[in-house]
Parts: sequence; C-alpha cells; structure tokens
Amino acid sequence: MNATNASPQYRQVADTLRRRILNGEYREGDIIPTAAELEKLFSVSNITIRKALAILSDEGWVAGQRGIGTIVKSSAPDQRVKIAVSGNFALWVDTASGKSLPVEQKILDISVIRPAPARVAKILGVAPAAPLWTMRRVRWIAGNVVSYHLNYGLPHKLGRIDERKMAGNRNFVDVMRKDLDIKLHRMDQLVEATVADRDLADLLNSQFGDPMFFVENVYSDSDGAVAAVTHLYLRGDHYAYQTSMTLDDWIGPQGELA
Repeated sequence: MNATNASPQYRQVADTLRRRILNGEYREGDIIPTAAELEKLFSVSNITIRKALAILSDEGWVAGQRGIGTIVKSSAPDQRVKIAVSGNFALWVDTASGKSLPVEQKILDISVIRPAPARVAKILGVAPAAPLWTMRRVRWIAGNVVSYHLNYGLPHKLGRIDERKMAGNRNFVDVMRKDLDIKLHRMDQLVEATVADRDLADLLNSQFGDPMFFVENVYSDSDGAVAAVTHLYLRGDHYAYQTSMTLDDWIGPQGELA
C-alpha cells in the first residue's frame, strides 16, 4: 500500500475492494479474503482492514456472517448522481439536481461579499473590489454530504434570492428563471479533477485528499451578459458524468473507423 498517498490507508483499501466488487472480481454471495489474507495482500495492519470493511459494511456492499466470513451483498445501492453530458440544458439540470435520488440541501448562508474572488469578478465583468451576492449550500443523499455549492452574482440581479425561494430541493437555475425571470440562454461548464483540502473535507464530511470534481458553471442571459457563476465541489464517490456518442460517421486519424 502506498503510504505517501494523501488518503488514509483504510480508505485506500475500502476503495480498492469496492472497485473489485463493482468490476465483478467479487460477486454477489462471494466470500472475500479473510482479514489476515487482506493484511498480507495490502501490507497493512489488522485495524486498517477492520476500518475498511466497516466502511463497506456501512455502505451496504458487504456483510459479516459469524463462522463464514465477509460476504458480498447484492443490495448495495448506486447512489451516485449521474450527470448527463449531452448539450441538452434541461437534461443536464434534471440529472445534476439528482431528481431520481433522495437529495436534500441546506443553505449555509446568503450574503454580499467583498472583495470577490478574482476569477469570478473577471467572468462577471466587475472590479475585484465590487460587492458580489453569494450563496453557500451543501447537499446530501441518505445522510451523506455529497456536494458543496457556491453561487455568485451581482446583488441587483440575484439579491432577491433567499432561503424561502430555495426551500426544499429547489435548484438555483429554476429560481433564476422562474422567480427572478432571468432569461437564461447558455451555460458554459468547466470540469476539473481535484482533491479535498481540509476545509472541503470538513464541509463534505470526507477525508483530506479524497478525489473530487470541481465544476464551474457560467450562466448567460439572452443578451449574452453573464447572470451568475456557480462553483461546485462534488465528491468523486457520489458523482459521475455520463454520455452517449454515435461513432457511425467518425473517421479515425488513419482515415479508418477506429
């Protein structure tokens, strides 16, 4: 086991075993290697293995049976939010909001900040010292915090958004369109792989160094003006991007269908 990895060893073991279950190396009903065998396999201590198996048991992937061992279960739910990458804005909103899952959210605060983050100020076309409206919130699924959201905009455009308008699981886009009557026309999205720092780990109830997605959404209105910027930090174990593409007419680099 790589001791220099930022993620704790027990989490590395849990992630590896989970991946093996997902890949079918350990199937439903299989008895996974004993704790002693896993200690040798991963070159870690018994307590590390026990912590890893406890994570998988809590997530519903495995169950211990006295006198038998640790058995792979079939009931582990896939509670990842699968975000559609299709170019269809309505489809993206529906999937990103996790409508098929029991997603809940909490507003941490709504305020006007100064100075603004330099990148956000530049995108919005304002000076760094200009005041910006901002909203911070977290979302969770079945008790697990899965994402942290930062919404930015100009106070005169977004200042009427309050906790009442965001009640329940309402998404930011719907509130801009339906409550503020902002004619959104375009969203530009940037997705980067990142890891949790200590602040994000605390907010997301995760571990320092855990894999995450950083997503920046820039919303423009029908006049081409930027209406809002959203920064999202998504836990890598609870989100996935998925798409379908047709290859019928694609010609490979050598002039042949790859």
